[in-house]
Amino acid sequence: MNYSAYFKEYYKNHPVTSIIIIINLIMALLVMFTGGFTLLNLVSWGAILPPLITVEGEYYRILTAMALHGSVLHFAMNSYVLFYIGGHLERLIGPMKYLLVYLVAGIISSLFVVFLGAENVVTIGASGAIFGVMGGLFMLTIKRASWFHPQTIRSIRNLMLINLVFTFIIPNISIPGHLGGLLAGVLLFFVITPEEPHFTRYMVPEARDNYTS
Repeated sequence: MNYSAYFKEYYKNHPVTSIIIIINLIMALLVMFTGGFTLLNLVSWGAILPPLITVEGEYYRILTAMALHGSVLHFAMNSYVLFYIGGHLERLIGPMKYLLVYLVAGIISSLFVVFLGAENVVTIGASGAIFGVMGGLFMLTIKRASWFHPQTIRSIRNLMLINLVFTFIIPNISIPGHLGGLLAGVLLFFVITPEEPHFTRYMVPEARDNYTS
């Protein structure tokens, strides 16, 4: 397989997802080589510690925490999910709407952490934004079911259910962060759901008709 050609083609079709993964990779490397994945170092790079936002006014942490991860494994797992799930949603709704979903879900997730989470807990990760992406895909399986194969619909819904269960049973996962991101993603699709998939704009009319609502 020509990996260079594959990733060039992936970037062409999923530019926002690609840039997000690259930014997260750069941040992971910076953290790794400036002290490692310690709580102190993560806070110095912009992790969420609620008093630093509510008392000290360091509001940038609401965004920077989205690009930080607690370990190489944490980064790899989020990147893997984002590569497939995020890329799928980006093709369906287009780069700009996808970026809106990602950022709004991530910001709402961070705000849930700040105002509903424990004050003394450090929180990082793209998981809240990714939950927003999953929530968006879930809404599309309801509002635009004709876009998907029935097995794909089951897979998306099962994936969301499994991740929700893991949110509540696995230690050290931010419940407010995940739920905030998911809620944001679901609600956004009452407003931004397109009439047809973004990628069909290059199709001939006869093929595009198979995807229109």
